[in-house]
Amino acid sequence: MTDPKSIPLPIYGENAHFQVSRDLGSVKFGCDLTVCKGACCTMPAAAGAPILESETAELERVFPVVQKYLSEESIATIEKHGLYERDRDHALTIPAIRGRDCVFVTYDDNSNVALCAIEKAHRAGEIEGFPKPISCHLFPIRIYPTSGKDTYEIVYEEIAECKGGRARGKREKISVLDFLELPLVRALGEDRVNRLREALEQ
Repeated sequence: MTDPKSIPLPIYGENAHFQVSRDLGSVKFGCDLTVCKGACCTMPAAAGAPILESETAELERVFPVVQKYLSEESIATIEKHGLYERDRDHALTIPAIRGRDCVFVTYDDNSNVALCAIEKAHRAGEIEGFPKPISCHLFPIRIYPTSGKDTYEIVYEEIAECKGGRARGKREKISVLDFLELPLVRALGEDRVNRLREALEQ
């Protein structure tokens, strides 16, 4: 029998309700880093990647491990702004360097592809339980809070920088749900992901 303590809980609790965009069932997508060069980590924006309140402690926990992968500019930005910021709407975001690079960006020496330092440390077995913020892990699927209590909207966002991922998805017949199954399960739990698939197939 599986020890219940060994089963990670979904990020969004059982009381959460979701409105789902129907196009999630038809989109073909699979990241192609040879084309985009990790553009999701370096796109121009007014703010960095959104994070959840529950993820602030995780960022603080992993930072001492991942900081060795970060540039001097990233470290300086973190020293000035912190690991996360709160905007006028009280939403939490990760700071970005000059409105572009996430402070957790590191670059592959051979390909110059932008990578997440948190994910790099996680894959190397240096940290556990937090592969990266869930908004980054799910991209280009987004989960937005709505005006209702514990109510969220799940949408696919067609980003220009992701054209290589759309081309690969169509070419290799990869659905966005299949490609992002791991972060979806992390966010929603396996049972809700299965029900989401069933609903979109109808």
